[in-house]
This record gives sequence, C-alpha cells and structure tokens, in this order.
Amino acid sequence: MPQSTFRYQLPKKAIKGDCPNCSPKHRKTLSRYVDTLTGEPLPDIYGRCDRESNCGYHLNPYQKGPSGLSYYEEIKAHFSRQPIPKGWFKIAAKQKHKGVTKQGIITFLIQTEGATLEQAERVVDYLFEESTTKQTAIVTQSEPGQVFAIPQEVLEQSLGHYERNQFAYLLRRHFGVEVADTLLKQFSIGTSGLWPGACVFWYVDEQQRVRGGQIKLFDDTFHTVKYVVKDGEKRSRTSWVHSAYALRCDRLNLPYPAWLMDYLDERNDVQKSPCLFGLPQLRSAPVDQPVAIVEAPKTAVISTYYFPDFIWLAVGALSYLNAERLAPLRGRRIELFPDLSKDGSAFDRWNRVANELLGQGFQITVSTYLEDNATEDEKAAGLDLADFLLEQWIEYPPDWDS
Repeated sequence: MPQSTFRYQLPKKAIKGDCPNCSPKHRKTLSRYVDTLTGEPLPDIYGRCDRESNCGYHLNPYQKGPSGLSYYEEIKAHFSRQPIPKGWFKIAAKQKHKGVTKQGIITFLIQTEGATLEQAERVVDYLFEESTTKQTAIVTQSEPGQVFAIPQEVLEQSLGHYERNQFAYLLRRHFGVEVADTLLKQFSIGTSGLWPGACVFWYVDEQQRVRGGQIKLFDDTFHTVKYVVKDGEKRSRTSWVHSAYALRCDRLNLPYPAWLMDYLDERNDVQKSPCLFGLPQLRSAPVDQPVAIVEAPKTAVISTYYFPDFIWLAVGALSYLNAERLAPLRGRRIELFPDLSKDGSAFDRWNRVANELLGQGFQITVSTYLEDNATEDEKAAGLDLADFLLEQWIEYPPDWDS
C-alpha cells in the first residue's frame, strides 16, 4: 500500500499521554497524534486510548469540533492565507512536464522548498485545475450523516468455521450444540483468523449496514484472554475487523480494497461500534417485546438463553449508552443491566443516563437484579450479568438434553 499522505498520524512508536476520558485512574493510555512535518505531538486531546473496549476514547484531528471545523481544517485555513512564492508554480510545472505524479510534486515541494502540506496541495490543485473538485471531495468525506460500512460479503465470509472458534466451543459446552448453534446464528457470530480461536461480534445497524466487527479471543472461563507487553502492562486479545483486514493485506502485500481505504481514512467520520450489537433481531421481534441492554456482546448472547422474553442487545462499552445509539428502540420498553462495580459507580452511571433518556421520551428502567443478588466479592470483581449467570451454572449445572 502506498505510504499515507495524512499530515497528522498516530506514529508507530506511540507518544503517550493521559486519556481525557479515563485518567487519572488509568495513566498514559492515550496514543497521541503527531504532525508528521514537525514531529511534534498535537494538543493532548487528540489521540486514541489503548483501552479500546473499556474506554473507547478516540479524537482525531480530522473530526469536526464545536466550531464546525476539524483541527486539520483550522490549520489549513490558517496557512491558506499565507503567500506562496511564484517560483514554486514554475518548479511544480517542470515536475508535471516530466511526468511526476501529483503526490510526487507535493512531496518534492515539501522536501526541497520547505512548503507546508497545505501550500503544496494548493500549488498542485492550481496546476492540475481541480481545486474545486478536490474541495468538494473533502467536504463530502466529512459530511455529517455519511456512513462508511464494511461489505456484507466480509461478514458472510466469517460465518461458520465454528470448529476453530473458542466462543462457539464454549457455548456448545455450556448449552449443548442445538442451543449454541441457534445463538450463533441469531447473532451472526463470525470466526476470525487473527488469533487461533478468535470470534467476531458484528455491529449491524437498523438499516442492515455492517458498521464494525469486534474480534475477541476468550479463555475457558468466557473471559477475554490477557497478555503482557514488555513494560508489564496487561492487554486483552481484542481487535477490530478493519484492523485485522489491513494487517492481512500488508502481510500478503495486497492493495487495500476501496471500502477499507474509506474506513481507515481519518478524514471520514468512522466509528467502530456506533450502533447497538444485536439490532437485526428487531426485524422479526414483536413490537411489544421488551429490550434488555448490557455492556458486552458476549453477555447479550449468553443472557438470551436465560431470559428469552427479552430482546438482548449490547451497547459495547459503559460510556456508550446514549440517545443516539438507542434511537432505533424508541417506542419499545427498555431495561438496562449495568455491570457490577465495587462502589456501584457503573449502576449509578447508567441510572443517571436512564433518567436523562426518560426526559427524552424513552421508556426505560434500570434493573437492580445484579445489585440485589451479587455478593460483595462479585461486586468487587466487577462481574457482568453473563459472569453471574455462568457462576450459577457452575454451582448448579442444568440437565441439558444434548
């Protein structure tokens, strides 16, 4: 794949800072964006938190802010007012005559004349008489409401292969083959080759667009596998389909498909899990069937067997519960099942959000099932509903027919 021309990037050797969302409890988890022209990091709000599953904070310089402009656009607007030496147009014209590409001319002006990326782009735009077209393209990429999705065939290619899927194995071991396979089909659980045994939880929105795929590897207790990096920090075997797809293309020296280029383009407003997990179930569910929402996809799948009267969905992270994600559920009765926490902060957070959603017309309540039935040790361990149910299963195993 050709080298990225984005000025602001996350470097391979990360520059660490404190995440605005999860510090001071967790320190130095934010990988900061840098200006590739100067090597300097951007303001410390621009970066991606390493705790993707537990935090999910990611603010890139191409994302529009309260002013209506992104950091990239603000800097570009500033430099667009700077004069450009006339000689640069002559130099660029000579390069064009020699057959040098537009990107080659931009790189040449930056390296030999000290031009900024914005100045070099303006020269090339003028030279190739496509300034208007390019500006339109940039506006289109950042246009609010535009959706960048993963092709349906990518999802379909991941389905099955459950003989090498640890999550499928665990479901079959606990619930029997018939029940497990029903759940796997109901939630379109995929299999990933990123790590042996990994599964894919697909996020498909209410319009059947595949918005993201979370890859996870579980151990024998239904918990995400952890590994230790060089500095002793523990990380989980969690990734995303677009990242794994790009890694595979790089290893095989294959070009990125168009959908992946759009998905990785930091100028585009792409979120990995912008919708609830399990939404396709709404297509066939009665309108009066209540919805239950948990944090993790794993929990939604497992809870479906124990409480089939609910449509089980997952929001993806504690902080992801909001009106935008719950919009497809307007008019339905919703019950939230927050994870346990030692001090009850998870319950309190979702209870607070629920009160806000009530004021916006949602029919929503917060279950106290876990808070009422869990021990202090279970609360301290931060168990979720699936952990709690599976713990009961181990203590009082049911008599499965299969």
